[in-house]
Amino acid sequence: MVRSDAGNMDERVASLLDELGNLTNDDAFEMAELWGQEDGDARRRAWQHAKASIERARLTAVLDRARTEVGDWMKAAPADFQGISGLMGREGEHVSARRAAAPALLDAVAGLLAERELDPADFELLTRPWRSAMENAADQG
Repeated sequence: MVRSDAGNMDERVASLLDELGNLTNDDAFEMAELWGQEDGDARRRAWQHAKASIERARLTAVLDRARTEVGDWMKAAPADFQGISGLMGREGEHVSARRAAAPALLDAVAGLLAERELDPADFELLTRPWRSAMENAADQG
């Protein structure tokens, strides 16, 4: 997933988004599971801190592009309609995995965009599920 405006995006965010096509269902489900295990209240506070930082740095458009890209990644593609589920008009496990991982990915994007101003604990909280899943994927790959 290479974008023509990649030069305008923070390189770490661009790298994260470029990896979306390489995420397996297992990676995505693991990321979603790790995200769900985090403290929801702490995560919401960290998100608010990140959002304020992103707005101050005028990076809202970058966050919006990332949201769009993650949204596109979540949508069913022809390849998702495989097997008996596909024959019956239902997406396979791919779409479920991508939808489950989307909140963790967007938290990671927000954390990366706001890292310079975020408390290290907030950065860790927002990016941990994504980083853990990517480390596990690299170990297995």
